[in-house]
Amino acid sequence: MTATSANTDSEASLLQTIGSRVARELYGTRAKTSIIGAVSTNYFSFTFPVEIVTDSGTKDVYVKIPKADLRGRTPSILPISSNDRLMAQEEENSLRMLAKCWHTDDLGVRWILLRAVIPEYNAIITDHATGEKAFQAFRRLDLRGRLGSAEDRCRLRSAMGRFGGALGRFHNQSACSKRFQLAEMMPKIEHYCRDLAEKTNNPLPNRTIAALAKLSSWECNAVETNTLKGIDIRNMLIDKQDELVLLDPGKTKVTFREADVARFLMTYRILYWGSLQLLLLRRPDPEAEKAFLRAYYGADETPLLLCLYFIKEQLKHWHTALDSLRRLPWPGFVKTWVAHVYVDPLYSRQLALELESLPA
Repeated sequence: MTATSANTDSEASLLQTIGSRVARELYGTRAKTSIIGAVSTNYFSFTFPVEIVTDSGTKDVYVKIPKADLRGRTPSILPISSNDRLMAQEEENSLRMLAKCWHTDDLGVRWILLRAVIPEYNAIITDHATGEKAFQAFRRLDLRGRLGSAEDRCRLRSAMGRFGGALGRFHNQSACSKRFQLAEMMPKIEHYCRDLAEKTNNPLPNRTIAALAKLSSWECNAVETNTLKGIDIRNMLIDKQDELVLLDPGKTKVTFREADVARFLMTYRILYWGSLQLLLLRRPDPEAEKAFLRAYYGADETPLLLCLYFIKEQLKHWHTALDSLRRLPWPGFVKTWVAHVYVDPLYSRQLALELESLPA
């Protein structure tokens, strides 16, 4: 069955077709049947496990079908756009590169292994990793740590430190010296600030532009390396031995290493995003963030370059959160309330703290 004809079938039939194709691709005539597990849909992919029955037993794999952006759209695997295909190709390239360049088994941190791709359905097949979603486990460890559990505090800090060390080791393999100039980053920051100032009537975006204008000529020697757009706590699993399994690396991009550091730590700082706990707890254990930085840099001090990348990342998250909220099919007054009570205060606090750390 071709992707074109599958488009006229039901979604369930299409998924079974993809599952059968995955089984044949991996095991050929040894594959007897394939069983599709629960399908998860988010803004940028469809994912589901496939259990394949073979002569030698049952094999489990995982299928991901990247989609460029499903926000505000009815989720559908087909048709497959050119942007969908580009996303899949970029992720495939990253996974192949990581299989060669990520060597951190001694730290208990590994990437999922690519098994095959099926371009016809834009499908990426990997091993099926088991474990709990890291952001859920980290929330629990942080909460117990706040209640006095030294063991849980240590587990959280250990996991963060091990990942910091692993990321640093990966970055060092392709590191080279390059001059960073703030002026090159400013157009993107100004774009976010102008749009946020208009949408929120919050003074912080304009304050950000003014604060960075004082540093407009600032530059420094920095490290450029391979970075991964999918570095995110929400793309991590943690197993019963506290080993971390990383999923969805996204596109590989050569840029300053602080892009990855800020990208990851920003997702740690908003660990409680999506829960009411965020209104009370705001930010998880800062010592776990320091453990990451010590393992990555060899120190827990935050360089100015990282502060600048944090500012950029915070603005991007704030901008994306409001855009995603706008696309939800909720009444207007509900979206306005959520923006004012939940979204804007979070990023205002984060941004204000970062601006305070800039040189006067």
